[in-house]
Amino acid sequence: MSRDRDNEFIAYMQAFEASTTHLGACTACQDDQPCDVGEPVHSEFIARQDAWTNRVRAERKQP
Repeated sequence: MSRDRDNEFIAYMQAFEASTTHLGACTACQDDQPCDVGEPVHSEFIARQDAWTNRVRAERKQP
């Protein structure tokens, strides 16, 4: 795994942890209504998850 790929995966996992930690403590976010604090946290996770998923899919298509 390259250093860039390692860093991207670590950032993805950190965003996942931040999102799930916030979700576990915020009743508004648990009802699918992200609060003002949670919305950017969850958006960051989704963006990093999408980037990681797209990278993995692209790498699978390479010979």
